Amino acid sequence: MKSFLCKGKHPIIRWSRLPDNTFFEGPRPEGYSLAVVPSGDYIVIDVDKHGDIDGFKSIPSKIFIGMQKTLSYPTPNNGMHYWFEYTGDKVLANKGSGKGVDLRVRHKGYVIWYPETDIRDCLHKINKSSKELNEWLEKSFSYVTK
Repeated sequence: MKSFLCKGKHPIIRWSRLPDNTFFEGPRPEGYSLAVVPSGDYIVIDVDKHGDIDGFKSIPSKIFIGMQKTLSYPTPNNGMHYWFEYTGDKVLANKGSGKGVDLRVRHKGYVIWYPETDIRDCLHKINKSSKELNEWLEKSFSYVTK
């Protein structure tokens, strides 16, 4: 995992070249946001609401109930970021579903970290993904067998 500053949602550095376990320290400067790149088996389900798109409606209710029990936080457009430790055995793609749900996976993407706390202080709040969540993720996002 790593974190870095963005101007809005745009990185101010070449974040893909940052080594793992490199974290921005200190208060965020005014006008900047903090981004976090998941690593290892950590994933982020980014649910968006904008215009006619409501990603919450594309998540099966049984899956959504389980998502409420992990580290999550709201985004400015009434969306949510849900963090999980993926327990499946497929390689998930870092991409959008076209239905208001994006997936961010190891070293391939980042999310804006809106909480004021450090991500490292929140790792204990990240739950392992359930079998049902894994099946939905694997069906919803392109993957290849490990």
